[in-house]
Amino acid sequence: MSYVLSGTRPISGETRERILRAMKDLDYTPNVLAQGLAGRRTGIIALIFPIGEIGFNVTELEYISAASEQAREDGYHLLLWPYGADKIEEVRKVVNQGLVEGVVLMEVRTRDERVSFLREANIPFTTIGRTADPAELAYVDTDFEASGSMAVEHVAALGHMEIGFLARTQADLDAGHGPMVRTRDAVIAAASEAGIRAHVFTAAPTYPAGRSVLGEIVASAPGLTALIELNEPATLGLMAAAAEHGIRIPDDLSVLAVNASEGAAQLSSPPLTSLSPNHGDIARLAVRYLVRRLRGEDYSTFQTLVTPSLMERGSTAPAPS
Repeated sequence: MSYVLSGTRPISGETRERILRAMKDLDYTPNVLAQGLAGRRTGIIALIFPIGEIGFNVTELEYISAASEQAREDGYHLLLWPYGADKIEEVRKVVNQGLVEGVVLMEVRTRDERVSFLREANIPFTTIGRTADPAELAYVDTDFEASGSMAVEHVAALGHMEIGFLARTQADLDAGHGPMVRTRDAVIAAASEAGIRAHVFTAAPTYPAGRSVLGEIVASAPGLTALIELNEPATLGLMAAAAEHGIRIPDDLSVLAVNASEGAAQLSSPPLTSLSPNHGDIARLAVRYLVRRLRGEDYSTFQTLVTPSLMERGSTAPAPS
């Protein structure tokens, strides 16, 4: 039967027809995965993406949905493997089990052990994000340096002279989480150049943590009039707490979101002004790059840095007099 299904050996027409009739009579369905493993092709690629404390947020789901659609269009199934950069043994299991042909890696750190392992294991992979030295990576990433600079330019043009940057936890910054580190550094540098005072705040990516960090901001930086954020869940909590304390957005406090999707920006009141790329396009391109690697193409030019676009939705305004 296996020779009929795989075509690896010549079978007479009479024998083939007899086996196919028997399969039909028995209502037999071949195991596609087993066939793939036998032929060293599974038709499965993995998206390695950590789940946060409250699961995936709206923006992250946008990446996942687009990656899945692109994989399907290219003839692959997408396996979501929700492990972060500190779960290298779990990544090792994915690879060593031989279930996947290639990997799309997300939430990349500036120094990422997963990247080193995938290289050593000779597994085709692409990244959404990039390490500190991405010379030999196949990647698609948002230009977070540009995001930070453009965010400061926007609030500076509105007259804000004391601003804050809301990141995720200090542990994320210390670990070298690429988007956080690059945006923070760009905000600090651009603010310094513009003569603007800048503060950095951190909060877990949860609604309650966002509510709590508002008190820290008010206490430590009472003159702050604009907040640049890269922490979607916490920002929603912060804005809710601000409304309860009579802090009007954007009249008293402007809020600008970095890397927020359209769906995420519309969750707050007012909707968030944002600096973002098209996340679906990024995910699709990363999958296409991986598929091209799997087909044996030279991946040395598979590097794309996407400049974000400013979308004003009502959460930023001129600084209060």
